[in-house]
Amino acid sequence: MGKMDRMRAVIVGMSLMLTLFLAAPASATTGLRHQMLDATNDSRASRSVPRLLLNDRMSRVAHRHSVAMANAGTLFHTSNVQTYLSGVHWHAWGENVGMTSGSIAHIERMFMHSAPHRNNILNHAFKHVAIGVYQHGGRLWVTVFFYG
Repeated sequence: MGKMDRMRAVIVGMSLMLTLFLAAPASATTGLRHQMLDATNDSRASRSVPRLLLNDRMSRVAHRHSVAMANAGTLFHTSNVQTYLSGVHWHAWGENVGMTSGSIAHIERMFMHSAPHRNNILNHAFKHVAIGVYQHGGRLWVTVFFYG
């Protein structure tokens, strides 16, 4: 194998590793986001509350919030709601944040057993949702923005 062939093989190998490295977290994050959306909408549907529509742009913001909580090692709510909702028509807003070493189903059960969180999930005024889920250190860090 010549020098050029070896360089091509290294470049192809590095490209493949980079693609796998970058794609896996995005796929995992998207999968977890949709699991959380499904769990939230299942809770709403079981109580005859209309399903929420996912806002992908705001979900990226929610994801960044989940990463920030994981990096800080603590839960906290967003500090400037207007910044997150810029460009979005809204009149009602709510936020659930949580962390679990369990599953998406576990955190949804935790939310439903907490009156303020349950009220956000079942609020008829909310029509849209943004969801950020970050898996770090064996834990799921979750941010859910509700608005309508």
